[in-house]
Amino acid sequence: METVSYKCPNCSAPLSFDIGSQSWKCRFCDSEFTSADMERIEALGSSETIKEEEITPAAKAQPKEEATMYVCPSCGGKIITTPTTAATFCVYCHNPAIIASRLTEEENRPAYLIPFKLKKEEAVRKLQSLCSGKIFLPKNFKKFVAAGEVSGLYVPYWLFDFDVKTSFTARGIKSKSWSDSNYRYTRTDDYDVARSGEILFKNIPADGSLKMDNNLMELLEPFDYSQMLNFKMEYLSGHFAEIADENINRAAENVFSRVYPGVKNMLTNTAREYSYLQGANHSIDKKDISYTNVMLPVWVLMAKSGRQKYVFAMNGQTGKMSGHLPKSLKVALLLYLKISLILSLIFFVGGMLI
Repeated sequence: METVSYKCPNCSAPLSFDIGSQSWKCRFCDSEFTSADMERIEALGSSETIKEEEITPAAKAQPKEEATMYVCPSCGGKIITTPTTAATFCVYCHNPAIIASRLTEEENRPAYLIPFKLKKEEAVRKLQSLCSGKIFLPKNFKKFVAAGEVSGLYVPYWLFDFDVKTSFTARGIKSKSWSDSNYRYTRTDDYDVARSGEILFKNIPADGSLKMDNNLMELLEPFDYSQMLNFKMEYLSGHFAEIADENINRAAENVFSRVYPGVKNMLTNTAREYSYLQGANHSIDKKDISYTNVMLPVWVLMAKSGRQKYVFAMNGQTGKMSGHLPKSLKVALLLYLKISLILSLIFFVGGMLI
């Protein structure tokens, strides 16, 4: 395996992708580089690579599913990675490190990537805004949010394209009522209803990381795929990144289960001329399934309240938040006692005045 760290050609300090300017910046000499500049830097060899022989002997002997150790090319510190780590940092000098060999394997290499558009501070502000007005939050939870861990993570996704062949049969009922001065009449007509068709779905996302909660990730949708760029490793510099470890067949089934209700509704909506349908029998088959590997930007926020940790996520492109805020029974009880006391005083004073 090899790890790549992009270096500033002016001072040899590490380069990181800057979200605000959408360029690469050196935090030591303030140099700034565009995407085209980064291609020239890479061509000139202004990056440091840890070859396999530089990995410690203990790391070579470790099983694939265990952590692997590398030596930081900047400070000599140890960089510990899991089997799914694609980009990380040295904990000593904070030098960005990209595990290039894991991204060049055919099954792991992304075709596209959406760069981060929103900064870390925006993620914290969004979560604090989400806390505003929540009267049952634990005391000082906003402060816990500000002091919590915030990580920018490129999450591996599969974008699935597939055709769905679908049909249904049902008994269609048309009912019409009218009345005269003496009677009320109802006419009911029965029809055999049959519908069939094909529906093309494109870019249906599925989170490929077992570490990420699927429900949290689904709530971050949609991403604007029109802003996807061809994948380049340098975009990962300065952020964490993972490769997929989810089973792709299971991911495909999860995607299909998400679109299944919509397919049924789309077809039955073509039979709106009937008052109602009876005994609908649906048939749905997948065909021509394909997928694309991509990396999508997510801010992961962890806040601790007491012994409990709460995980939130923010779409690094759109700012959409997901997560569940805690509720404090103590705060709820105190609020209940205050309201009860106020009501008791009102009734007591009102009784004295009567």
